[in-house]
Amino acid sequence: MGSYQQPRQAYVIEVDETQAGLVARSVDERFYTFISASALFDRLEGQRFATPAAAELAARQLSRRRHPLRLAS
Repeated sequence: MGSYQQPRQAYVIEVDETQAGLVARSVDERFYTFISASALFDRLEGQRFATPAAAELAARQLSRRRHPLRLAS
């Protein structure tokens, strides 16, 4: 039989309609690790977050820096 693997918790992180990545942790880990799904979010790869919401906020902030809102004039 195969070895036992601990269950993992994982959440998809989306910014607008783009999948930025996901965060995952084993049930015995305190922090979630970010796994990038898009080159736009590679700067977050491997970073650790206390909550999925914290990872989503970081992804949104990174997206805003790369694509600032332009107001119509």
